[in-house]
Amino acid sequence: MSRPLREVLQDPEVVQGLQEHPGTYRFPSGASLVVSAVHWPPHVVVSQDVAGSLSVGGPMALLLDTVAGSLNFTYRIVTPADGTWGAKLENGTWSGMVGQVSRQEVDIALGPFGITESRSKIVDFTRSFYFDDRSVLVGKGVPEVDSWFFLHPFSAFVWVALLATLLVAWLALLVLGHHPSDAGLVKWASHLLFRQLQVLLQQDATVSLFLGVERLVGGGWVVVAMMFMWSYQGILVSLLAVRHIPHPIQTIRDLVDHASLTVIMEPNTIVTDTISKIRSGELKELNDLKYVGRVRYEHAKMFPWALDTLVRRHTHVVISTSLSSDLFIADLFARTGRCDFYKARQTFFSSTNCIIGQKGSPIVPVISYRIRPLVESGLYGHWLVGDIPFLVSCRASPSSITVRESLTLTNIWGTLVLLGSGFLLASLVFCLELCFARRCSA
Repeated sequence: MSRPLREVLQDPEVVQGLQEHPGTYRFPSGASLVVSAVHWPPHVVVSQDVAGSLSVGGPMALLLDTVAGSLNFTYRIVTPADGTWGAKLENGTWSGMVGQVSRQEVDIALGPFGITESRSKIVDFTRSFYFDDRSVLVGKGVPEVDSWFFLHPFSAFVWVALLATLLVAWLALLVLGHHPSDAGLVKWASHLLFRQLQVLLQQDATVSLFLGVERLVGGGWVVVAMMFMWSYQGILVSLLAVRHIPHPIQTIRDLVDHASLTVIMEPNTIVTDTISKIRSGELKELNDLKYVGRVRYEHAKMFPWALDTLVRRHTHVVISTSLSSDLFIADLFARTGRCDFYKARQTFFSSTNCIIGQKGSPIVPVISYRIRPLVESGLYGHWLVGDIPFLVSCRASPSSITVRESLTLTNIWGTLVLLGSGFLLASLVFCLELCFARRCSA
């Protein structure tokens, strides 16, 4: 049976071999390491058998097995009592895996860990084998009917261009057209504008155009108006079949301002430790949510449950690494066949992914040396992608869908409101005209 690493490293020849030949040295008689790990898919999957023994799977386990075979050591898996990465406590000690390494209870901890100044004072880090950032994982809204769909067929620029074309055509007819001698200028100008609006709205409009220039301008406006309205009608019919899926949270600011949402995060991580020290900005506001009861701390193994219950009810969001968020979405897609969640557009807090070891331990730089070819060859990234079968299934899920159903008041209530408002306005104008006519006749 192999001796513990601490005893093996008491041999000066072993230490000298590790330092002088980090790429080729192997423990002559083997060694036994105690390795700390916490369940953190897709990097690390910790499982327990019926006898209570722990084992690890996932890309980190493959990396550990590769290094173990190269250095000729075996290992035993343990996990911290609080199941966390580790944070500095008020009494100066550390919790989680960092605490286990700093107290020399374990030889290395898989993590993966982000590098911080406070951690680097008590543990050593291997070279980074992966970079990742943090994402906000949110539940998609229920497909909704946009009752103001009739405003969307064209952009604001197209509407402004149409109005400009109408005014240019009106001014051209007003300046170049034949002005009847029995009509005042204001009356004739309003008559021309009204007739052009009738053409645009496809109403029965007749305008007497005598000169060639008048016919050219008037005919050009008819062509422009008809092309515009035919396009508008075609797009409008298509939009009647569209349902929009709300994606309300896209940034940290959106999350902070949405008072009904609670944030779920992993406790005692580099994220919680760092944002607690920030003195201004959105990340400080994110940290301050814990003072108003809007932060809930859960271990990573609870995230899939939280997604399928709390986040699905649109009362919570999950902050996790982008890769882990992809894994959670992919796993739920494999179970349900639906893409019910999305990652917010804004990501934040990029960090390294490293293994840690005891301060000054000669095995840490040797592990770094063995990790380097795995990273440069892209092997670790390949292992990660291979562990997420439906990784890209929901990345391009649409924010709108099409349906086939009969029109209801829900679909067109916005149109009816606009129509009713027009009728009310027309009735008001008609009543005013009657009042003015009676006063003028009196």
